[in-house]
Amino acid sequence: MNSKTWLTTFGVLAALVIGGTGFYAFSSYGSYKAAMEGWDSKVGSIQALERKVPYPTEENSAAVKESLEKYQLAVEQLSVTLKAFQRPLNKELANTTFQQSVKSRVEGFRQYARTGGLEIDSTSEFQLGFDTYANTLPQPELVPVLDYELEAIDHLLRTLVDSGAETISAFQRDAIPGEVGGAEKHESGVVHKYPVRFRFSGSFEAFQQFVNALANDKKFFYILRVLKVKNQATEGAIKELSEGGASFERFENPSTKEIATSEMLAEWSADGADIAAKAREAGFVRADQDARVLMGQELISVFVVIDIARFLGPDEEVRPEPKSEAKKGAKR
Repeated sequence: MNSKTWLTTFGVLAALVIGGTGFYAFSSYGSYKAAMEGWDSKVGSIQALERKVPYPTEENSAAVKESLEKYQLAVEQLSVTLKAFQRPLNKELANTTFQQSVKSRVEGFRQYARTGGLEIDSTSEFQLGFDTYANTLPQPELVPVLDYELEAIDHLLRTLVDSGAETISAFQRDAIPGEVGGAEKHESGVVHKYPVRFRFSGSFEAFQQFVNALANDKKFFYILRVLKVKNQATEGAIKELSEGGASFERFENPSTKEIATSEMLAEWSADGADIAAKAREAGFVRADQDARVLMGQELISVFVVIDIARFLGPDEEVRPEPKSEAKKGAKR
């Protein structure tokens, strides 16, 4: 290829490259200019809004005021309703008086439990969970809440006695915020919870009555948070057998309503004797039954964690501090 042809080809290619580059630059500049104009327009709108002073209309202001008044009235009505179900804190109670109250309530409950047939099975002296304050005075600022919790625990355990429970063991009260071992603060600023945990045993009927009493209590709010139930009878019911196989024969003393035991039946049937005749001699008559209750009559062991809930009044509620507004023009 001679030099003239080479130069001609190079010139054509250079012209095409330069022309394409110029066309692309021109079209891109148009898009860039349109984007900048849009950005400037948005910035101008934002700055114009920032310079304006916002103000509500009379209609909107009246609607907001009416809504606020309704909300405040609803809160006041709720506070009045709650007062019917929970007593206010006794903020005038001294710590020395509270310590004496712990002793009197503990002794009162022990007597109540003995009368009601509840056995307190504990390795240490039972103090309703307030063992720390048997010999130590609480901090004065904690006394109102501790006094409320003491009354709630006493009422809770008396309900357990009334339900027919037989034994109670492993009672523990969780420390509240401010006590040694307690959390730094409550989880909620509206409702405070004071957990207690214990184990008791009794019939299924007693357990059912206790749970129903908690759900319908009129003095305190109790939340059954954890429940573990274990049947103390791990094996099935024993069959009553006679020489002919399974037998549901039953003999009862009409006067005492005593039911003949399996040992008595075995003694009466010894040497092939007539059970009915032997039973009559002992004062028992036949009281056959075609069915027996095999479940629901055993003793059960129950472990519970119950939260004593107290709703704070308007004067107790801790309101968060308002956040300061960001300064205009500050970098974000």
